[in-house]
Amino acid sequence: MSATAAAAESTELPLLLIAGYAPGLGAAAAARFAAAGYRVLALSRHAPDADIPGGLHRVFDLLADDAPEQLHALLTRHGTPRVVLHQPGLFRRGRPETLSEADFVDCWRSMVLSAQRLAAACLPAMVRAGGGSLIVAGATASLRGGAEFAAFASAKFALRGLTQALARAYQPQGVHVAHVILDGILAGSERIAAGPDAPRLQPLAVAAVLFDLAAQSPGAWTHELDLRAAGEPF
Repeated sequence: MSATAAAAESTELPLLLIAGYAPGLGAAAAARFAAAGYRVLALSRHAPDADIPGGLHRVFDLLADDAPEQLHALLTRHGTPRVVLHQPGLFRRGRPETLSEADFVDCWRSMVLSAQRLAAACLPAMVRAGGGSLIVAGATASLRGGAEFAAFASAKFALRGLTQALARAYQPQGVHVAHVILDGILAGSERIAAGPDAPRLQPLAVAAVLFDLAAQSPGAWTHELDLRAAGEPF
């Protein structure tokens, strides 16, 4: 076992759990928290990277029928996370009449059901452990539905509503719940076509904000903020 993997298996260091890990923001968040002494457990539906900053990358499907039971087993093995980052997202684009019912259902399951399952497993455990933070990644579509974003935006709207409900349920018990609207395209993401000169959010800069959110004092918690590159119109 490598030193990185051994550190991730230890329960003596605070744990960052990343759901929907991908190169870019996931890797940047792993690096930022690992630099501050966190171990990292990254989950995704795709084949894992050999190594990530601060810990382990595991294949895990939050939409599988047995995902709730497997999440509890994961927490038993690795410990209760101090910080949870939720960033799964399925992108379906098209005018409303061209989108299938499956497009809507799949987007909702990918973003909202996955967040509910993650919260149900992690947040009560975090309360028992003395607190922590859940940070949910939103998008421009969390606030505004474009003509070709009906499936994606409706799921992002629902995810924002779920996050508000979780904040009201768990913040009085010591868990900080924050919704971060990423207003723009992340550098390295080609999910939405954009010109080469279009402004892009920088993953390392976003990760620094996520770390600061998780470090906030309960005396002044941010529930929602929006982030965009300096040149992004809004």
